Amino acid sequence: MPLWLQILSLLLATGFGVVLLIRLTSIDAALWQNRRIISKRLQIYERIAPDLNRIYCFRRYLGYWKEISPPDLITTKRRLDREVNISRHLLSEEFYRAYLDFMGLTFRTFTGQGEDAKIRAVVVHDLGDRRIHAAYPWDEGFEWMFDAEDLPTDYQIDEAYMMAMNGLRRCVGLRD
Repeated sequence: MPLWLQILSLLLATGFGVVLLIRLTSIDAALWQNRRIISKRLQIYERIAPDLNRIYCFRRYLGYWKEISPPDLITTKRRLDREVNISRHLLSEEFYRAYLDFMGLTFRTFTGQGEDAKIRAVVVHDLGDRRIHAAYPWDEGFEWMFDAEDLPTDYQIDEAYMMAMNGLRRCVGLRD
C-alpha cells in the first residue's frame, strides 16, 4: 500500500474518531443535563404531591382529613400555589392546566377584595362532621371559610385530582 494512502487512512480514522468523541461528549452532556432536570423535578414533586393529597383528603373526607383544619388548608393552598407558579416553567403545561382545574373545583377564588379563597366543601357530610370528628378544636369562625354553593361531585374531584397527579408524574419523567 502506498504511503500516501496509509497517511490518508490514518487521517480519516483520526477524523472519524474525533467526530465520534465530540458526538459522544455532546450526548453525555445532554444526558447529564436531563438528569439534573429530572432531579429538580423530583424535588418539586416531593413538595407538590403531599399538598395536593392534603387538599384531596380534606375535600373527600379520606385518610387524615380529621387532622387538617380549614386555616391549615388555606395555608396549604397558598404554599402550593406559590410552589407551582415558581416551578411552572420546569413542569408541563398539561400539569399546570390540570392543577388549575383541580384547584378550581376545590376552592372558590376572588371572593372579595382582601378575602381568602373559600373551600368548596360542606362542613357536615355523610362521611363526617368536621365540627365533631376533627382532631382539632372547631372554631365557629371556620364556617365562613367554606362555600357550599354549586359544589362539584366527588367524581369530578377524583378525576381532577388524578389528572393533576398523572400530569405531575409525567412531567417528572415517569410514564404510565
